[in-house]
Amino acid sequence: MKKLLACCLVLTACASSTTAVLPPSAGNEPRPDLVLVWVGHGEAERLEGGTWKRAPAFDYEFSVEQRRFGDHWESVKHLHRRHPGYDGSAGPRDQTMFFRLDFTPAANGVHATIQSTLGQGQGESDREFREARLEMHPEISSMAPFNLYRITQHYAYESATLTETVELVKRTGGTETPWVRNQETATLFATHRFDAAPTVWTK
Repeated sequence: MKKLLACCLVLTACASSTTAVLPPSAGNEPRPDLVLVWVGHGEAERLEGGTWKRAPAFDYEFSVEQRRFGDHWESVKHLHRRHPGYDGSAGPRDQTMFFRLDFTPAANGVHATIQSTLGQGQGESDREFREARLEMHPEISSMAPFNLYRITQHYAYESATLTETVELVKRTGGTETPWVRNQETATLFATHRFDAAPTVWTK
């Protein structure tokens, strides 16, 4: 089970800090309409005997740089595992992921086509981007204990928070078997100016 969990979490993080995961850029692309930064932490759980059990050694801190354009978003997620009990079996402590979501109108909101380091997929959201559900299909062995990433997001802009559940699921026909999930909570940081230095050294 430990070996399988390690395999899962390697794929969850997807890429090490030494791997180029961002698409090439000549530096002359259009500027985003909005840039948001989310900083938070994730708590890892795995399903054992029908009960979700914590796996704190695989917890992580993360930040997401989210660039929103008129018809698509580009997000870069940096993940850091700092638990002293982490044994390295899920790959480097510091890892990076990239996500691009292209949006088109849908009957009840917007539809997203996803390209990411976790695989390609689809998603949906309301028009204010408050509630979103994303699914990605990694290119992994059919023997792996999962074949689907499902991310459920709740953006609470007024309280500057984002809550997110990342699930790893095995889908076979019409049957789904949950395996691992991460519960994430993040705080929003948006562009603003300071009237003076925000910190003054007084010691």
